[in-house]
Amino acid sequence: MHDLIEQRRADPGEDILTELIHACEEGERLSDDEVIAMVFLLIGAGYETTYNLITNGVAALLAHPDQFSRLQRQPELIGSAVEEILRFTGTVGGTEPTTFAAEDITLHGTTIPRGAMVMVLLAAANRDPAEFADPDLFDITRSPNNHLAFSKGNHFCLGAHLARMETRIAIANLIEHFPNLRLAIAPEELSLLPVPLLNRLNGLPVVLR
Repeated sequence: MHDLIEQRRADPGEDILTELIHACEEGERLSDDEVIAMVFLLIGAGYETTYNLITNGVAALLAHPDQFSRLQRQPELIGSAVEEILRFTGTVGGTEPTTFAAEDITLHGTTIPRGAMVMVLLAAANRDPAEFADPDLFDITRSPNNHLAFSKGNHFCLGAHLARMETRIAIANLIEHFPNLRLAIAPEELSLLPVPLLNRLNGLPVVLR
């Protein structure tokens, strides 16, 4: 990455790396290490999570043909469908282990001591029967749908609006252009890659026509 940064300094291109190198605020520029950190953040949070969300969403719809057919008949449900995709099969399964308990706390009989590292399983929260009726049911009309796919509070995903928009556009266009879209294998044959904290399919074989 350091070599690539030097190349872009000498020969700027029309790309995000060049923009980061030349970004300036009050006369200060990002250091090389800051540029590299930002590139990896953009790849992980701004690209990989969204394409996994779109893939997972298509898989969920095709695995539930009744919901896919309903969305075809009622395309105005695309916003609600994306929210249910986020709840049911969002791409981020949990938070990074960078959160620490501020005080001793007991949850369901287990004490988490002050200072202990905590990983929050967002996917588990999104299937909480205390919050969602029939939590294991995929329902594109679910309302309310107060999922935590983008976390909450200070840690709420900065790219949430963009991810929602991209997913709405991608799935709506797929449905419009490929009305006979269907899985090429049984839903139970779909598998996840062993990637920590990410719900990432190993592949999504489909029949387009």
